[in-house]
Amino acid sequence: MEPRAWPLVSRWIDEAANDVTVLPVEEPAGRAALEALGVTERSVLGALAVHTGGLLVDHGWLRVHGGSTLPEWGGRLGDAFVVGHDVVAGFYAVGEADGEVRYLAPDSLEWEGTEMGHAAWVHWTLAGDLSGFYENLRWPGWPEEVAALAPDQGLTLYPPPFTREGHPVADATRGPTSVTELWDVQHRFIDELKAG
Repeated sequence: MEPRAWPLVSRWIDEAANDVTVLPVEEPAGRAALEALGVTERSVLGALAVHTGGLLVDHGWLRVHGGSTLPEWGGRLGDAFVVGHDVVAGFYAVGEADGEVRYLAPDSLEWEGTEMGHAAWVHWTLAGDLSGFYENLRWPGWPEEVAALAPDQGLTLYPPPFTREGHPVADATRGPTSVTELWDVQHRFIDELKAG
């Protein structure tokens, strides 16, 4: 029998190069999430579902879904499973066909491949160069602003970063809102661009 993945994930957290907070999960909610996902604790996805309510990475800039948030977000796409998001309406999803994590980039509104499966992506969130990856989407003083948000909140940016007027993002008007609202707004933008 394969070992459970939590000891590995726990070691990644202990050795993380990026600031990380493990959100708590009540055991019944974690077990229910595991059952809803149809996975076991031998997977990193299952370990996160049972042992965490998610991970807040880099002062809360990036959230790796865990616990009940996994099934809650999982069904939002027909061919992929949403596994995380950042505070500026970027979303991460695992493709069902190929297992690759893709990123809905807020500065392009395109799903971009990461060339990583879920486990490798989780490790990257903890050990990778997030500063370099997010360089064009951050502004002076962002850590304090982001740390004040609740785990289910993000920031609206206006003008949005996929527009010419939305750069530099330091000049954008920012305000807290729910991550669900950020998702809905991004998809309205995508639909408008497709229609136009």
